[in-house]
Amino acid sequence: MLMTTLAGYHVRPGRLREWTLDAAPFEEASRTAGGATPLSYNQQLHLTFSLKLVERGLGAPAWLGFGFEIPGPLDTEVFRETVRAWAERHETLRSGFRLEGGKPERFTVGSHAVSVRDAPLGDFTSGEELRAYLQERIDGATEAFRLPSLVVETVERADSTTVVVGVDHAHADGYSVAMAVQELQDLYAAIAAGETVVHDGIGSYVDYGVMERAAVEQVGTDHPAVVDWSRFVADSGGRLPRFPLDLGVTDGELVPHTMLDTWLVDAAEAEAVEEVCHAADGGFLAGLLTAFAIAAHQFTGARVYRTVMPMHTRSRQEWARSMGWFIGLGPVEIDLGTARTFQDAVHGAHRSTRAAMSRTRVPFLRVVELLGLEGDLERAMPEFFSFVSFTDMRVIPGARRWPEWNARTLFRLTRGNKANIWLNRTHDGVRFTARHPDTELAGIGVACFADRVRDVLHSVAKTGDYAFADDPSITTGDTA
Repeated sequence: MLMTTLAGYHVRPGRLREWTLDAAPFEEASRTAGGATPLSYNQQLHLTFSLKLVERGLGAPAWLGFGFEIPGPLDTEVFRETVRAWAERHETLRSGFRLEGGKPERFTVGSHAVSVRDAPLGDFTSGEELRAYLQERIDGATEAFRLPSLVVETVERADSTTVVVGVDHAHADGYSVAMAVQELQDLYAAIAAGETVVHDGIGSYVDYGVMERAAVEQVGTDHPAVVDWSRFVADSGGRLPRFPLDLGVTDGELVPHTMLDTWLVDAAEAEAVEEVCHAADGGFLAGLLTAFAIAAHQFTGARVYRTVMPMHTRSRQEWARSMGWFIGLGPVEIDLGTARTFQDAVHGAHRSTRAAMSRTRVPFLRVVELLGLEGDLERAMPEFFSFVSFTDMRVIPGARRWPEWNARTLFRLTRGNKANIWLNRTHDGVRFTARHPDTELAGIGVACFADRVRDVLHSVAKTGDYAFADDPSITTGDTA
C-alpha cells in the first residue's frame, strides 16, 4: 500500500455521504465527573503540544487516514453496523479528551451507547472538487478535542463505493490505519452475510496506556534508555538530529510542506539486498540504514549518521490487531568507522538498530521529562525532529489485495522545517516517501539523497556490495 495525501488519492466522483459516531454519548460522558483513565505518553505529548500550537495561532489538522473501495452499490444499513462494530471493537475510537485544570484528560463511551449517524453531502461530478471537499470535511471533523474525532466518508456509485476514513493521530498509528482496510472489508462482508461479529483477542489501547505508565513509573535518569538518549542528544550538538542536507529553512521558520514519493528498489532487488545483509550478519532494515549512512557520508563527509526512528511497541499478542498509537522512538546511530564498503558496515548498523529498538521501551515523553527537554521540544514545534520510519507492509493482513481495493494510507501536509521519511516495503518493492519544506533547496536535497540511497541499494542488489570513497562527493548542509 502506498502513502499519499487526499489530493493524490484517485477517487472517482459519485454521491458523497458522511458517517459519524453520535456525539451525544461523548458529550454526556465528558460532563460526567470521574471515570478518567490515564493518557498514553504519545497522547499526552500530542495533546499538550497541540494546545500550545493553538495558543500561538499555529494549530493544524493532525489526522491519519486510509481509503479503499468496496465493490457494488453500498448497503447503507450494513455499512452503518460496520462502523458501529468497529468502534465497539476499539475502545480508543470511543474515547474523547477534555481539559481538566488546563490539562488533557481521557474519558470513554461505553460500547452499548455507540450509534452511527449519516448525512448525504451531495453529488459530485469532478474528482478534484470532491477531493478538496473531502479535505475540508476531514480536517474539520478530526480535531483532537472534537467529540468524536473520527469521520468516515463514502463516495457511492453503481459499481463501487470508495471509503475514506480520518481519525486524529491520538487514536492511531500508521500500522493501525493500514490494518483497518482488511478489518473493515471483513466486518462489512460478515455483517452482510448475517454472521455474528466477535472481538475476541483484541486488546484496548486505553488499557495499554495504563500499563505503559505503570511500567515506567520508576524509570529515572540512570536508566540505560535515558542515558543513551542523553548521550545521543549531546553527540548531535545538543539537539535532536536533522536531515543531513540543507533544506533552505531556518530554525523556527514554518514553510508549507510538499512531498517526494519514489521507488528505491523493486521486489526482486529488495530480496537480493536482504540476502546480502543476512550474509553480512545484518537484517534488511540495517541494510536500508547503512545505505542512508553511506549517502549522508558522501554528501557531508560525516562518518556517523544519526536519526530518530519510530518503532512499534505491540509487544503482546492482544495489541497485534488493536487500533492505537503503539509507537516508541529509538535513537539510531550508524557509525561507519573504518568501513569502506556496504558489507563492512551492515553488521554494525544491525547492532545499532537492535539497541535503538530496546530503547523504545521507555516512552519518548518520559525521556524528555527526565532530561528537561520540554522547552527544546516547544521551540521545535510543530515538528519535534526529523525521523526515518520503516514498515514491512507485506505482513499486514490483506496486503496482497490492496491494489484491487485501491487502498491507500493517507496523511496531511501542513507546515514545518524538517524532512521526515517513510520507507514502506510492499510486495512490489520499497517505497521512499518524504515530507519536507517546499523550498528549492529541500526539493533538490531530498531528491538527491533518495537517488544516492537508490544507487547504493541497486549496486548491492546487482553486485553484492557497494564501495564508497572516504572523501565526500558533495559538501553541504548539516552534519549533525
